[in-house]
Amino acid sequence: MKYDEIGEWSEIKLDMIKKYAGAYTSILSKKEWCKGYAYIDAFAGAGQHIRKATGELIPGSPLNALLVKPPFTEYHYIDLDNERADELEKLTKERHNVRVYHGDCNEKLVKEIFPGLMYDTFKRALCVLDPYGINLEWKTVEYAGKLGTIDILINFPIMDINRNVLFDDLSKTKKQDMARMNFFWGDVSWQDVLYRPREDLFGEIHKIRTEDFKRLAIEYQNRLKTIAGFKFVPEPVLMRNSRNGPLYYLFFASAQQVAQKIIMDIFLNTGKGHGRR
Repeated sequence: MKYDEIGEWSEIKLDMIKKYAGAYTSILSKKEWCKGYAYIDAFAGAGQHIRKATGELIPGSPLNALLVKPPFTEYHYIDLDNERADELEKLTKERHNVRVYHGDCNEKLVKEIFPGLMYDTFKRALCVLDPYGINLEWKTVEYAGKLGTIDILINFPIMDINRNVLFDDLSKTKKQDMARMNFFWGDVSWQDVLYRPREDLFGEIHKIRTEDFKRLAIEYQNRLKTIAGFKFVPEPVLMRNSRNGPLYYLFFASAQQVAQKIIMDIFLNTGKGHGRR
């Protein structure tokens, strides 16, 4: 099995997820009305990673979640890659409350997992949406928000977006990348956030970029609130690589104010002194 190599910024993210998961189960385990609380990892991978700095094998978010005390009552792990999903099944085969899914997380979440978390089930869930690129569909995020039972942590993959979508002239963006961005955003309105029409010397109209990626993150935060219906969406954390290049924003969204208070404290304090910005 070839595991992904990860850098320090990814380890900081894993630490943030682990800390919030621990706080999450501590609170819900004390609620008499709660019939269960699930941990969902929609891009679970093989369960482990290679630490780039040392070459050692370290647990990823799926295995970290299994160590949280008190434990979640159920775990749902999804990966599109069959080899990764098979490896994760091997690592979790002794756990009766773990289910591993092979396939597209957008389909698995909307059709198989989220319907079991309707409000009247008295179940709750923490869902980690950590895509490899812009492979997450907006309809999936919106579904979670409308349920009112799910807290989500989202990797907003600004590096993939910058490299493949946000050219100075939008006509340079490939059709398949444009389509991916439309699915990720939910519609084409992201173009109006960043681009303005401009006529060239030959009378042709081009969409020219006038805003940077920060504006896109601000608007995505607004969409999580106003369209998906999450009541609490604090300012995301921008994670950078060792060369100070932007990698992704880590967003959090919830229906609960106490959840926002907990994650804001984690965002503020986790990774201090480790180059997080």
